[in-house]
Amino acid sequence: MRPTMDTLLAAADKQQVFVRWLNMPEGWRGAYHLPSRTIYLRKGMDECATVPTLMHELAHASRGDDGHQTRPVEARIDRQVACRLITSGAYRDAEALVGPHPGALAVELDVPRWVVVAYRETLRRHKIVA
Repeated sequence: MRPTMDTLLAAADKQQVFVRWLNMPEGWRGAYHLPSRTIYLRKGMDECATVPTLMHELAHASRGDDGHQTRPVEARIDRQVACRLITSGAYRDAEALVGPHPGALAVELDVPRWVVVAYRETLRRHKIVA
């Protein structure tokens, strides 16, 4: 089942992690600050963008990360988030309907484009897609 903002905020509360929205630098969607146990999310994002971003930052909190990590760590967390939001059946159906373009798939699957890209990387890593 796809997580909602309410379930993610409850998960943050259970982990004793605060969630705050603020204006962030261009290109930033979120960040986790370990000393204050606070997740910062870009103010003004819609739920389609906020849910996977919060999922990503909660993964950092669970790992005990502080701030941005190495590219391999960030990519692994992105793939984990993508696999929680996209099922193989939904991806297959969306691709049959709109074709392979990541932007079109993102709209059809109601996720940001980066989630589709991460999901495709998971498929490549498992040699499901060439």
